[in-house]
Amino acid sequence: MRWIWIDKFLEFRSGQFARAIKNLTLAEEHLHDHLPGYPVMPASLIIEGLAQTGGILVGEAGGFAEKVVLAKIPRAEFYGVACAGDQLIYEVTLT
Repeated sequence: MRWIWIDKFLEFRSGQFARAIKNLTLAEEHLHDHLPGYPVMPASLIIEGLAQTGGILVGEAGGFAEKVVLAKIPRAEFYGVACAGDQLIYEVTLT
């Protein structure tokens, strides 16, 4: 991965569950580039952070023997914006 969109794992149960966080700060260029004058995290990068959390969980369960690729997200809804000072919490469960 060229960019990691998570800061750390809060909880990791191999093959079952992962909880990770991303702290948003004004030091991150992508917050300024998306909507100039209104520093928000692009929704695509929020989804990427969630995908990375899930990808690491799935990859670790398989011993990182194969590349993990998120193929499709049929629908995603966002009910607000993520701004500098916010903390995103990603939770992934394998069933």
